Amino acid sequence: MLDLHKCIAKRYCHFLILLLVFLIIPVFAFSKERNDTLKFVHLTDVHLILNPISYDSSFVQRRFGKSFPNAQPFVKFLNSHPMAKKTDFVVVTGDMIDFYEAESTEGGLMGNQIELFHKIMNYETNSVVYLVLGNHDIASYPKNRYHQNHANIAKLTWVKNLPVFHQGTYYSRIYNVGSTVYRLIFLDNAYLSVRTHKEQAAFIIDRPQLDWLQAQLDESSDDKEIIFMHIPLPTSDNQDEKKGNPSLSYDDYVNKTNTQDFLDVLKETNNASVQLIVAGHIHRNDLFDFNFSEDFSFKQIITGAFRDNIDNWRLFQLTESDIMISIPDSTGQTTKISLK
Repeated sequence: MLDLHKCIAKRYCHFLILLLVFLIIPVFAFSKERNDTLKFVHLTDVHLILNPISYDSSFVQRRFGKSFPNAQPFVKFLNSHPMAKKTDFVVVTGDMIDFYEAESTEGGLMGNQIELFHKIMNYETNSVVYLVLGNHDIASYPKNRYHQNHANIAKLTWVKNLPVFHQGTYYSRIYNVGSTVYRLIFLDNAYLSVRTHKEQAAFIIDRPQLDWLQAQLDESSDDKEIIFMHIPLPTSDNQDEKKGNPSLSYDDYVNKTNTQDFLDVLKETNNASVQLIVAGHIHRNDLFDFNFSEDFSFKQIITGAFRDNIDNWRLFQLTESDIMISIPDSTGQTTKISLK
């Protein structure tokens, strides 16, 4: 009888050990400590055309000639690039696909690009990827024209198919790096504005989204915000990498660019804690300092199109006190932003 009790006790101990192993291992295996640095890669403007054979050949040739952007370089970057594999996630700021719908070989518009993109992201990629909608992601191409008249349907299709959009086409994520809280805000400014002159902003952000943005910025007085959006704030055409403007008149800028509603939200934040805007759209690399006043300043970083060059990407490293950003094709050069 004593041996039986010992046997039962021994098996019970083994069971407890196994139970503890299964309870403890997931904590170490799946939790990601970010005590020192949060790393992510930014790329933009991929402009994929998926299953091009279904679309009118003259349309595809007008858009890209004989060499259209297929998914292979994009998938290879996400799964195999050494830098992407070492980061916590990847951010793609829009124009993932070249169009929502376009002229098909059968005539009329066919829109299956979002569903095909979903399959790629769901079955062919391993990275955590945050997405922002671009103007092409909600665009229609009937014959030789371009419009966004079906933008609402396109957005609903993105929400239905891509999990990152399940709560809507704009959202936020919070990361703790040491004692610093970063709030990453992903906006939807894909809808194009009607501009009367080229200095005006090319985007529209509606009032409900601006109210949501205001609530996000006001939620905490301690966090540091980075805003991701597809279309950047307008800057001078002669500005290039690492150059900025030493001072800007806020009233002159918002009147000239028609951006007052958006910038007023950023300006009215209780501690002006927006550090950086990250964007794409213009297919070139750019860095611009918005220095409106001592209490209201931030930088804007634009990355060149991945479609044009697969080396167009930036590495962001967020620490407790600084944001460090690599310059494409210059592994030894970084832009350092000290937190305000």
